[in-house]
Amino acid sequence: MNKSKTKSTSKNSLQVMELLEKELFSSVSENSAACYHLQSGGSRTRAKLCLQACEALSLNEQTALTLASCVELLHNASLVHDDLQDNDAQRRGRASVWSRFGKDIALCAGDLLLSKAYGALSDIEDVAKLPALIRCVSNNVSKTIEGQCKDIHQQVKSLADFEIIAAEKSGPLLQLSLALPLIAANYESAVDKASEAIRQFAIAYQIADDMDDWQADLANGQLNVVNLLARESDHDQAIELARTRAQYLLKRCELELKELPANCGESAIKACQLLFKTVCRSQNE
Repeated sequence: MNKSKTKSTSKNSLQVMELLEKELFSSVSENSAACYHLQSGGSRTRAKLCLQACEALSLNEQTALTLASCVELLHNASLVHDDLQDNDAQRRGRASVWSRFGKDIALCAGDLLLSKAYGALSDIEDVAKLPALIRCVSNNVSKTIEGQCKDIHQQVKSLADFEIIAAEKSGPLLQLSLALPLIAANYESAVDKASEAIRQFAIAYQIADDMDDWQADLANGQLNVVNLLARESDHDQAIELARTRAQYLLKRCELELKELPANCGESAIKACQLLFKTVCRSQNE
């Protein structure tokens, strides 16, 4: 029996998350700005999705921690850079990195987190998987950067334009939570299906968020799908159209996640179902 696998199954999810936290902080321990950002908390949703997928696919503990560290470091790098580009002075209830340390230091901290994410993959046990894993990470980071560039320019004239930006800005890094475990477990043929499912979830999540924030976004002149749709109707109709679209995307997402091997998308399915309930609940308020 694989000793690493035995070790993995002997720990509960809380213990594994504690190990992950140690790895995250250890990787940036000499950079106070990056440590400050990680200390701000966060749900670690991407890491949890990745760890659950690894467990379902019978990957050992070291592989699971390696992939989850990569995913979580990439996500946090994107948050530091996003706050800098959007000029957001707060993150998770306290000063964002650029607000606390200055913009130059924030840029460096984000770059460090990005670099450490690639470095985390060096701990992968099956080195034959390394080229495919690096290629997947590089492609998805590139897509995220392209989505961020489109979001900055905000050249959005239709729902289709909005969905492209939402999918490219938020989807690719979230997709890695399933894509990397699938590659490591020799299910590379399932990556496209997993990525399409998460793409739909990312769009639906942004729609749901916009449904809550449309008034504030309207006042601040920020991109919001409800206000976009309201250009050709009133806001009540626009909210209903947005809700219907989110519900449709979430149902498709759930169906596709159920087709993944070894039920590795179970946690993503639960997130999908929870968001669907949230969207439906807002209809009755």
